[in-house]
Amino acid sequence: MGKRTSLLRALLAATRSMVQGGLSETSRRCGKPTCQCAHDDAFRHGPHLYLTYREDGASRSLYVPPEQASVARAAHDAWATFWETGCAIAALNREALRQQWQRPPSVPARRARRKAPRD
Repeated sequence: MGKRTSLLRALLAATRSMVQGGLSETSRRCGKPTCQCAHDDAFRHGPHLYLTYREDGASRSLYVPPEQASVARAAHDAWATFWETGCAIAALNREALRQQWQRPPSVPARRARRKAPRD
């Protein structure tokens, strides 16, 4: 199996679960005046995991329930694999173009000139 075929298979495998975006963990205060986070500056709720992405030019985030964190991390890793594999394929394509463009142009065969008869 060639390098390109191997990369294409990896690319296809990544598309099964990939999700474009970043993962971020956030800790915060809840806002309830009776909660410990309201009185203790060191106490926060979390960390909570979010999938962050852009849609229609705006930043969005999707809360990831704790029991789904491994799924979100795997989807994020699949996106990274997809990106890296796509870049590797692009590099192969660029190299093929470079080789094609740097070949000397084929020289057309010269036609034999007829010599004019000598007197």
